[in-house]
Amino acid sequence: MLYLSRIEPHNAVRYTREHVFFWLNRLAALPRTTLLVLAIIVLVAVIFAVSTFLYLSVSFWIMRPHTETRALRNVIRDAWREFIVILRTQPFFVFYYLFGRTLGEGKGRPVVFVHGYFQNRIDFVFLAKQMRKEGIGPLYGFNYPWFMSVRANAKRLHAFIEEVCRERGCEQVDLVCHSLGGLVAVELLQSPEPRVHACVTIASPHAGIAYRGPIVGKSGRDLRANSKLVAAHSALKMSVPFLSIYSSHDNVVHPPKASSLAERGGTDFVVGEMPHLAILFSPEVSRETIRFLKSDSEPATAQ
Repeated sequence: MLYLSRIEPHNAVRYTREHVFFWLNRLAALPRTTLLVLAIIVLVAVIFAVSTFLYLSVSFWIMRPHTETRALRNVIRDAWREFIVILRTQPFFVFYYLFGRTLGEGKGRPVVFVHGYFQNRIDFVFLAKQMRKEGIGPLYGFNYPWFMSVRANAKRLHAFIEEVCRERGCEQVDLVCHSLGGLVAVELLQSPEPRVHACVTIASPHAGIAYRGPIVGKSGRDLRANSKLVAAHSALKMSVPFLSIYSSHDNVVHPPKASSLAERGGTDFVVGEMPHLAILFSPEVSRETIRFLKSDSEPATAQ
């Protein structure tokens, strides 16, 4: 095998050019259908890379004024954590829309996972795995049109819970929600018979988000700190055992107190320096979620 490192410098350019033309000719000889598929794959990969870079760079920059200053290496570490989670989940995003609704079986009280903005139930694969190990379940993932209003999606969640209760012959379910899903859950609890036994929200902006830029959909309006929905929720007391888990440095929901429910009858649990999606893959978060659901009380290490 010939390596570029063994080629004389004056021949390197010619060698590279020959190989470029070689592979271009190979590509040109492929059937059009194959070329189209390859082009689509390349396009999707480019869009994925660009959108991921924009999400990470913009969100971590916007977070800075709203959280405590920290070392650059910590910021890079958290951005890398978030990137790895994106790489592990988002390529399979569409499959979790198209196939199935369960994430695990069990003989206990059903757990319904409620995803956040622009996401679906794929975000809960790690939490579901840890819950299956502890015998918690059955586990359901509720997919909903995240761009619709919180109130509309609360009604959809209520119908989904009714369906689960009929299917399993139970009276109530537990909810585990991420981000926007937490607001959907709080709205659901205002209904006459929500059929919710306990609720855990993770990285949910209960006091709204500080971001002032454009947000797609009616849910974007509801997410803002000055929205009518957030104002209405701020006067509510939690009617079921409620745990709010959030990060000291969430790149989407900040400042940290935006997720607090301690003054509204809930329990807060703060984890250190975990980004918005990666927090769902934190062993510490899974332990506290499981402990809370098993005990129906405050976690022993709550902060």
